[in-house]
Amino acid sequence: MKIQVKSPIVATINNSTIRQEDLWIALMECSGQEILDDLILTTALENELATNGFEVLQTDLRYEEDILLSLSSRTNEDSINKILQDRGIGPERKSQLLWRNAALRKLTSEIEVGDEAVKRMYSIVHGPKYPARIIVLTTLGEANETIVRLQDGETFSDVALEVSIDPSASLGGLVNPISTSDPAWPSTIRESISTAKVNEFSEPIFIGDRWVLLTVTGTPSTPTAIFEDVENEMRRLTTLAQERFQMEKIAQKVIEKVNVRIFDQHLINPSGSDR
Repeated sequence: MKIQVKSPIVATINNSTIRQEDLWIALMECSGQEILDDLILTTALENELATNGFEVLQTDLRYEEDILLSLSSRTNEDSINKILQDRGIGPERKSQLLWRNAALRKLTSEIEVGDEAVKRMYSIVHGPKYPARIIVLTTLGEANETIVRLQDGETFSDVALEVSIDPSASLGGLVNPISTSDPAWPSTIRESISTAKVNEFSEPIFIGDRWVLLTVTGTPSTPTAIFEDVENEMRRLTTLAQERFQMEKIAQKVIEKVNVRIFDQHLINPSGSDR
């Protein structure tokens, strides 16, 4: 007689039971690949730490927690946890995230921060920022058609809402104010914004495989602090940024060392069909 093994019951709805197996495929479609990637990196880091004779201690985890709190304007731990939960990171995934960050930081080499980098960080954090909207398109032809619509009097925000492929489209193309020192923005965008006139739109700007139209909606902000007053904090942020850059490179390298075999196709192909 063959015994059918069922997974644990996780909930009931009226008289119906919900088992773990009932949730599996939907959970895989939701975030299975992301969870698997996290576990792959965790395993790779465990191997790398063992090879180098390193160990993640409780003090390391507390340090990562302090960094997490210090990098947000929400200094209350409950507020930070709420932000993480909104991103699908509960207590267990947060604990794993802190461990991975601590492990990666163990594997970084010593950072030497130059004065120029510190001043650049000051410019990013406290320097002038330009309020702006953008429209992102896939071809130059679409960009030129969009310019015609703007020239005919349609508002930038309305057109962005309709045609932009950037996540900012839902906000009418509104993005966080742009610093000309912020490397998160392509240099062509930063150069264009520094010479743009308020409420005029740019020529199409090519970035990678996309075309961007840009408009500055107001005058740039004034510096929010004197450099000498915040120099130590800017040096700390610069060090953390350079560490993060190193950590991302290390993560890529250690993952390349592990052999991954996936047996459940839902983890790599949510529909479960053949590719």
